Amino acid sequence: MHKYFSLAIPLVSAFLASTISARNVPANVKAFYNAHRGPCSNKLSAEMGDVVYCGDQPGAIFLKGSGNQYDNMDIDCDGLNRLAGKCSDDPSGQDETSFQDDVKTASGGEVENLDAHLVPYVVFGNEEEYPAFDPREYGMQPLSVMAIVCGDRLFYGIWGDTNGGVLTGEASLSLAELCFPDEPISGDRGHGEHDVLYIGFTTDDAVDAESYNWLAKSAAEFEESIAELGSKLVARL
Repeated sequence: MHKYFSLAIPLVSAFLASTISARNVPANVKAFYNAHRGPCSNKLSAEMGDVVYCGDQPGAIFLKGSGNQYDNMDIDCDGLNRLAGKCSDDPSGQDETSFQDDVKTASGGEVENLDAHLVPYVVFGNEEEYPAFDPREYGMQPLSVMAIVCGDRLFYGIWGDTNGGVLTGEASLSLAELCFPDEPISGDRGHGEHDVLYIGFTTDDAVDAESYNWLAKSAAEFEESIAELGSKLVARL
């Protein structure tokens, strides 16, 4: 029985990973991506570099770069195991994440904090320096599901951390690995092209944190647990 179980887990994980990697970008999300490539009309923040938080879509907030660009994907390794594996070269990692108390509550105390190796999360919002931006002022909730268009595919993540400066376009190691499996991603090496679309949702039903698979053994397993809610949210775009 133990032998069967040990064989089944990799097979299930491989199936989940292949299913997720094959998720196409829905037609309405493609239309959204193309329609918003011009300048943002409803800037919710001051420019951070050449990126703003944009409110051109009701019920959503997304990062918009200059011209026809969106944002890149820098790597965040904060939280549990912050120096393990591919995060060993992260020069700025820290033990804390912004919503770790919410994580502990939502997981029933099973998980103390986010693990960038296992949870596909986005760093969204900027604190401590000017210009600052708090998505909660526009209705986003901590741990709410977000949609990420990257590498011509769609993935779901959660709003898991904020940036202590003015850096935007940042995601957990595991989310970057889902997005760009053929790139040499590490704690100090992300995806440099400004072609990643990050969408947060401001509706009350964008978070159901108690239902997430906080004990997932891979980012693919965690992502699968939020996919149904994510699909419902992107269908409104």
